[in-house]
Amino acid sequence: MVSTPLLEAAELISRERVAPGFWCLGFRSPEIARRARPAHYVAIDLPGTFSVRLPLGIWTARDDTFTLLFREWGERTTRLACIADHEPLSIIGPLGNEFSLPDTGKRAVIVAGGIGVVPFWLLVRELLAAKVRTTVVLGARSKHMLVGVDELRALGAEVKICTDDGSAGTRATALDLARELAPPDIFYGCGPPPLLRALGEHANAAGIPCQISMEETFGCSMGTCWGCVVPIRRGSPQAVGYPRATNEKREYDFARVCVDGTVFWSREILWNR
Repeated sequence: MVSTPLLEAAELISRERVAPGFWCLGFRSPEIARRARPAHYVAIDLPGTFSVRLPLGIWTARDDTFTLLFREWGERTTRLACIADHEPLSIIGPLGNEFSLPDTGKRAVIVAGGIGVVPFWLLVRELLAAKVRTTVVLGARSKHMLVGVDELRALGAEVKICTDDGSAGTRATALDLARELAPPDIFYGCGPPPLLRALGEHANAAGIPCQISMEETFGCSMGTCWGCVVPIRRGSPQAVGYPRATNEKREYDFARVCVDGTVFWSREILWNR
């Protein structure tokens, strides 16, 4: 289901550097916090920058506050990390669709790479509330890039960690570690495209439903610029009317990640196009 966004002046109320280059900022924003669902994101108007709004996924949401967990990467995220305390920001949200939940008693495995952990605090909370057995497999390049582990364990999730260099947890990829687990009833994934593609192919081959939150570069975040399209199977529910050239006979269509996603079923995504 796609959310109905609103424009709200959100006040910065907390700031924490959770790892080198990684920040967690808290905002008081009652309506956005109340409506936030797993995989939702917000679009932020940053003072002092001449640019479109900065899209970032919502990490946690409680009562009238929500947090953003992000990696400092480029001018806009550096600017956000330095925003003055209690400074109100113009934020549109929540945006995007959300993950689907399986039935009570089922088992879910979440595969996250690096900052791809962001959509999963809200998802884990909902899965556990629905009595879905949940395991999170979280991978990163090194222990210095693992974020969110304590928060997910505090919710009650089983969390397995791995790193490329073996500096924390198992030396393996997140998917390799997930393959060692008993097959779940559903996979969820977010992270670098190679990881998501491998996860989708693994789930499709095993016949296991898999939902993926895509990380594309957004322009407008409103579905008007068509800058974040991904190819999907024709006839998919999220296919949109991307204009075709004369006599074009392609067998696929496009979906806009910003408004038709960010969540897609792995069987709908065409990674080779």
